[in-house]
Amino acid sequence: MTKKLTRREALKVVSKSVILPVSGTQLLAKPSKLSPQFMHGVASGDPDQSSVVIWTRVSTVDESIIVNWFVATDAAFTQGVKRGQFATDKSRDYTVKIVATDLEPGVTYFYKFEVKGAISPIGQTKTLPTGHVEQLGLAIATCSNYPFGYFNAYDAIAKDPTIDMVVHLGDYIYEYSTDGYGGETGKRLGRNHLPSHEILSLDDYRMRHAQYKTDKGSIAMHARHPLIVIWDDHETANNPWKEGALNHQANEGDWYARRAASLQAYYEWLPIRDPANSKDRSKYWRHYKFGDLASLITLESRHTGRNKQISYDEHLPTIKNKEQAKQFLHDVIEAPNRNMLSEEMQAFLKTELKESVSSGRKWRIIGNQSVIAKSIAPNLDEPVFSDFINTSSDDYTKKSLEQRTQLGKFELPSDLDSWSGYPDARERFYQIAKDAGANDLLVVSGDSHSYWQNVLFDANEQSMGVELGSTGISSPRSIMSAGADIMKRYDELNTAKNKEIVWSDGRHRGFIRLQINHSGAHADYMTVSNVETLKYNSKIIHSVNIVNTEGSLTYK
Repeated sequence: MTKKLTRREALKVVSKSVILPVSGTQLLAKPSKLSPQFMHGVASGDPDQSSVVIWTRVSTVDESIIVNWFVATDAAFTQGVKRGQFATDKSRDYTVKIVATDLEPGVTYFYKFEVKGAISPIGQTKTLPTGHVEQLGLAIATCSNYPFGYFNAYDAIAKDPTIDMVVHLGDYIYEYSTDGYGGETGKRLGRNHLPSHEILSLDDYRMRHAQYKTDKGSIAMHARHPLIVIWDDHETANNPWKEGALNHQANEGDWYARRAASLQAYYEWLPIRDPANSKDRSKYWRHYKFGDLASLITLESRHTGRNKQISYDEHLPTIKNKEQAKQFLHDVIEAPNRNMLSEEMQAFLKTELKESVSSGRKWRIIGNQSVIAKSIAPNLDEPVFSDFINTSSDDYTKKSLEQRTQLGKFELPSDLDSWSGYPDARERFYQIAKDAGANDLLVVSGDSHSYWQNVLFDANEQSMGVELGSTGISSPRSIMSAGADIMKRYDELNTAKNKEIVWSDGRHRGFIRLQINHSGAHADYMTVSNVETLKYNSKIIHSVNIVNTEGSLTYK
């Protein structure tokens, strides 16, 4: 019998299978009669106890093609367990996506693809476990913006053998043109967005996904770990709600057509199960069950239930004093029935939280797009901020700090796109959890390009759990160009101002490594030293332990 490879040996096999990234010229080139290639690597994800999605994309073809796929329990494929064929063509952008079924729970598998003699890289994946589960290792990732730098944090995740799965909380791609957000850095690094214009059509979104999947770190991570992923806003357009988006203008066509195109490309290019109803791809939420140890429930808070964000640009000029600010907070921001989650999403959450509690799982993890902790802007009446505003030529950062200064003066929420802009919806979310007996939520959040360690309370000061927020893989904080000293001071003031913020940091890029067992949880805030070249070091800048005692989470 062939010897089964150790995790370290298997990692070497997988890492040697990684292919080189493709150039922009190749991405833009029309398909040819060349031999098929696997320029975008392989990926897996959306697992359950007996199946997992495996994915690839065949390049340099312009006709329907049959792809062979293989699943085995060893990296040498001497112990094959599943194989089959999949037909792909232009209608699905030559992507290949198979739900490999009839697998064993909690088992590591290897997979690969073959077409006309061309062999893909080897991927490694894993099904969800059943029964008693001793421990679970998750990487919490978010906000990967191609022009802002290399996805070195993905590479660090790929090299970490303690990680079982990657939880990506959204902003997997960004929609902007080369003249938009990140454009200047992209030009300097030679990582301009493709296509160069803001993406609007199905072909545009497909090309953008293709570009992101050529990053070396992305290729390595997807080949090494299965992916649990939810979208945030930039997979379609900045700050969307049910009927539009901040970054969708009237001259950019029909909003619903744009959203449909973005979601179709998302399902084509991500290793996730296709929706039962292809006409409504927006209803995307999941409950991943890790035996007796943990539930991970993901939310959809962008396209199915969210009301339009309140705009400070519209309201702030009319606010002259704290009394007017207080009235605005009460009448507008705290208005009842402003939703983040659809009724169907809420019903799913209620059912699944009850199931998790009744099943006796130790942990209830919520995969959440944006920061949920209450956050009121701090007072920035200090020379370090006013001096920058008065002397800097960076108009974008100046405007951001000027607005934050006003918000701090009037004690208003920092970000109305986050849950702080929907306080009534946050209370409904908490009530669902309380009704299910789940006051012990471990919320993991993205979107903010900053690290967070938060505690959560409802409006009556009842503890609801804790929140771990991850910074961007490459996306910088909006005030990053103001310098490390200003960002550090802002974080200090923000923490001092807000009861629910224990610690935060917006100066670094990276991810969170979360290790969970029945005794407790441990989170390491992992950073990468550099995103502007492929050479980097990684280190821990902050760590925290969490204990779950009688249904209540506390930091230790």
